[in-house]
Amino acid sequence: MDTVVTEARVALEPLDAHFISSTEAAFKDDYLTLLAALLLENGALTEAQQRLLLLLLPAIGPSFPLSHYLQQAAKLDAAMLTRIIENIRSVKQSGLALLFDFAVLQRLAGPLTPHHVERLSWLAKLTGVTEEQILQINFWSMKLLGVKTPPKLFTQITKRINIANIEVKYLSINTSSNGYLLRSIPHPHQFFKKGKYAFNHKLTADSAFNFLGEKTICRSVTLYQSGFVMDILMDAKKSKNEEYGKKGEAIFDIIELPPAFNTWHSFFIETYHE
Repeated sequence: MDTVVTEARVALEPLDAHFISSTEAAFKDDYLTLLAALLLENGALTEAQQRLLLLLLPAIGPSFPLSHYLQQAAKLDAAMLTRIIENIRSVKQSGLALLFDFAVLQRLAGPLTPHHVERLSWLAKLTGVTEEQILQINFWSMKLLGVKTPPKLFTQITKRINIANIEVKYLSINTSSNGYLLRSIPHPHQFFKKGKYAFNHKLTADSAFNFLGEKTICRSVTLYQSGFVMDILMDAKKSKNEEYGKKGEAIFDIIELPPAFNTWHSFFIETYHE
């Protein structure tokens, strides 16, 4: 039954296009061979790992089925490994995508062991992945699998989002305005897709103008990459202040989803706390 469900999900809920989906077939073969070799280092794949790989492959678009890459991984020698790593290094951020895919798939089988961490560090060094990017790998792989992510461990990769514009106006429609998605004050751990947002705070309107709708402070921001809100910097008191935002004050801190991880984008469900 698991196989049937996996096959159905591949058709009905495909992942977004993988970071390397537009690369040449030979590059995809090298990428998947190395990924398979890393996963097989400690034994056969678990059922959960196989199911996730079967979801991942269509997003990459390789020339061969999973079994081919498992066979190639078993044949991997030092010369072949050297060539593959050099090839991975030739495409910027593909090393980041590879290590993220590995971290996600390996964590399905259990926590990363010191050996896994050592292997990740070695590959990160060889493929140009920075310490900050390793934090991104840890944060997003843990988020993807529902593992708790203590904020204090990831402050180095948070980005402050500042208010781009503020208006006080009367709104009777609560869906969109000039291309901006309207939302109330954000909450920690919300996932937002990249785009334009107007965060609203409704004030008590003068009864003489009720026909215009509710008086609302609209603060707009643009998110250039999807991400999770980590800390709210505009509290309820600041939200009521019509001056807050006129000098580009901060609204929240976010951890952005790197483009190299975008194939997993659909796993992060956007939630609103209206």
